[in-house]
Amino acid sequence: MKEMEEKEHAEKGIDSLSKPKSAFVCPICKTLLTDTNLVDAKSVVQDNLYYVGGVFIADSHVYLYCNFEHRYTEEGNTLENPHPLIAKVKTIFDKKGECICFDILEVHPGK
Repeated sequence: MKEMEEKEHAEKGIDSLSKPKSAFVCPICKTLLTDTNLVDAKSVVQDNLYYVGGVFIADSHVYLYCNFEHRYTEEGNTLENPHPLIAKVKTIFDKKGECICFDILEVHPGK
């Protein structure tokens, strides 16, 4: 059963994991964080781990803490004072090293 689920996720690809499923409020300015502000599976896993770092994580559940900036308003305009944030992300990697789960759990002020 688990192998079937992993195969299903792998066939959908990393782009199917890229859109955040929940709305988060910025802990600093108390406005809504839109998709353009939040980290996604492609930027974190594919671009940073795989491409830049050459890192593949296999057969694991991993919590990642991802630094990012709140830069845009809900309307898509650039904020006058962007501020750093950290997202706690739950990821699951299958036996081949493919990311099959990418869920943002929390957003906190960054440093």
